[in-house]
Amino acid sequence: MKHVLSALVNNSPGVTSRVSGLFRRRGYNIDSFIGSSTEDERFSRLTIVVRGDDVVIAQVRSQMEKLEDVIAIEDIKPEAMISKVLLFMKVKADINDRVGIIVVASACNAKVIEMSKDYMIFEALDTEERISEMIEIFKPYGIIELVKTGVVAMKR
Repeated sequence: MKHVLSALVNNSPGVTSRVSGLFRRRGYNIDSFIGSSTEDERFSRLTIVVRGDDVVIAQVRSQMEKLEDVIAIEDIKPEAMISKVLLFMKVKADINDRVGIIVVASACNAKVIEMSKDYMIFEALDTEERISEMIEIFKPYGIIELVKTGVVAMKR
């Protein structure tokens, strides 16, 4: 089961390394790991997506709470959060396919941010599930390159 952990940490050098090292030492794989600033410059927010049952997640939380720089950590339930993923995707687009590709992109809530004679680059901000669906929809057109962020989440 996928869990979204939100950790408030001291904004100091090496914090992300110590937190990710804890996962490495325990043999847990991280699906995504985002560090960001907060409204208070003394602190940062880490949003970590990890898979595991409740026992594994409780163990991870317990180990994280022992780290000196971790102020608070919470396992945010899906119904109690707002989450998004940012996607940039470069798709093959010759002159004959462009209108159709733009229609599909619009239906996926993606927008064109760059275009050349051979490709189009789209930007989309949506849930992890919808971004995955969009990638599948665009595969037949020929995805040249894509990059996406991890999950950014906030408790409601």
